[in-house]
Amino acid sequence: MSDKQENIFFANLEANIRQQAKQMGVTLSDLAKNIEMTEAGFYKMLSTDSIKLKTLKKIAEVLKKPVSFFIDHTAKKGVIYSSDDSEMSVAAEPHTIYQVEKDGLVKQIKLLESQLKDKEKIIELLSKNH
Repeated sequence: MSDKQENIFFANLEANIRQQAKQMGVTLSDLAKNIEMTEAGFYKMLSTDSIKLKTLKKIAEVLKKPVSFFIDHTAKKGVIYSSDDSEMSVAAEPHTIYQVEKDGLVKQIKLLESQLKDKEKIIELLSKNH
């Protein structure tokens, strides 16, 4: 999954958690307590896009929804899906997305190789002067 897709996924996941909590009349502070997290830890988890599946299960229990509810309402088709309440899987992305990422990485490698050659030339020139 690309960084952009991942950011969108976690932003949507956070929004869905907030929306469901609001609909149930549960504050995020209360939600944090109910899943045995500090409020600060809970907000940090949301802001750093680091929600573990185990934590999402606890959130789903408190908000009386299956884990799949949060995944299915968050995912873009073909990016992430929930096969059941205990497992989250990444579906295959189209080949073109991987090809674009690969091409970008190949360009980066070529740039780094070029920079390395330049630095080796500089070292060689500096060594000759001494």
